[in-house]
Amino acid sequence: MKIYYEDILVGEVLTNRSLTVGEALELVGFDEEKFIAENGFDDIDYNDFKLV
Repeated sequence: MKIYYEDILVGEVLTNRSLTVGEALELVGFDEEKFIAENGFDDIDYNDFKLV
């Protein structure tokens, strides 16, 4: 499963079950502040994440 924010690949998780976005981000060790700084965002909207 791939985790995207808009069109930015955030991470990948190998799983055999359904995950919420929050669970997937936790598994990849998502650092919100670092992601915002690296991508030049002021803030992020968790509704813009998608799992593919």
